[in-house]
Amino acid sequence: MSLLKSIKKAFAPLSDRQILPIFLLYFITSAAFLVFFAQMFYEREKHFILDRDVFIVRDLQHHLQNKLQKNGEIDDDDFDDVEAFAVNLKTGEEIEDDFEPREGMPSRYKDGTSSVVQFYLKNRLGEEEYYVAVKVADPEFAILTLKLKIIFFSFMILLAILVIAYFIIRLSLRPLYRRIDFLNGFIRDTTHEINTPLSVILMSIEMFETDPKKYLNNIKTASKTISTLYEDLTLVKLSGKEDVAATSFSLSELVRERIGYFGLNLEQKNINLSTQIAEVQLRSSYKKTRKIIDNLLSNAIKYCDENGSVNVNLTPAALAISNSGAGIAKENLPWIFDLYTRFDERNGGFGIGLHIVKTFCEELGFKISCKSGGGLTEFRVEFGGSAVKI
Repeated sequence: MSLLKSIKKAFAPLSDRQILPIFLLYFITSAAFLVFFAQMFYEREKHFILDRDVFIVRDLQHHLQNKLQKNGEIDDDDFDDVEAFAVNLKTGEEIEDDFEPREGMPSRYKDGTSSVVQFYLKNRLGEEEYYVAVKVADPEFAILTLKLKIIFFSFMILLAILVIAYFIIRLSLRPLYRRIDFLNGFIRDTTHEINTPLSVILMSIEMFETDPKKYLNNIKTASKTISTLYEDLTLVKLSGKEDVAATSFSLSELVRERIGYFGLNLEQKNINLSTQIAEVQLRSSYKKTRKIIDNLLSNAIKYCDENGSVNVNLTPAALAISNSGAGIAKENLPWIFDLYTRFDERNGGFGIGLHIVKTFCEELGFKISCKSGGGLTEFRVEFGGSAVKI
């Protein structure tokens, strides 16, 4: 029972993952090929066993008979390659006595796991001069042994094939199931991310008459969340395919505008915002620059503690946005810009925003960096000479 439980436990992942049909197909195909080749091998070896002993006895008998016909004498050297008993019928001399044949037996009889073949040798006059008995392997026993060996080795080979097949299938399908797991998680997260602001909007509509200003702000914030979510998902698909034309615009005004856009989000978490914004003119893609700022501000607000602080510092050289909070572990810093990467499940999201920031910075020739420690996380975008002070 424990063995069956172990096997069932080992193959449980296969059934759960729908690998079992593939595994069974591989098993049946391998078993069919193995049975086919084992049968061919068995038939060949069986005929070899049956013919081998016949040839041994026949060749020995012809050799001895020819020797006698040439007036030669039989001696023990003639039986070096076989187990035999030979006696000269005229003199009674035993020439070879490897075993003692039984009397009154037919020309071929079984003796344990062997067979004994008896024959007489005649001289030139046609007289029986020698009696010879040769012990050879019993073909039935040899064939049975062959069957057992084939069954044993076939089982071992099949077992090895199954083990190898199991791991090959698991390894080959692992990327597929990782992708499926990821898509399932992505759909689940998308549903959650969309459902949360929708619930806020529906609740705010129902409660609107009790406090119009408060619930109108809630509706605006939730709508912005859905809009940002849609924009991020769209940009992941269309990144690099639009808005590559560079224009000159006031980066200072754009930063102030985007801070105002997130004003309600800052108020809801009671975040203390501090800004140092120099007057800077930038020549680049307006839409992509705006999206970089939006995602960095959104990220700072999302991961900032309640009653925490967010700092925005703009100079002709760079834009730095920092926030207080738990921060990012040092070992996770190299991966924060990877698509769909998240290290804090509590705040939702898809791990898209920072990837978009990284992608757009590379497309625009900017340099993005991050440092985290001491309860402070800062993202810094360096413009590389594209910005000038007004």
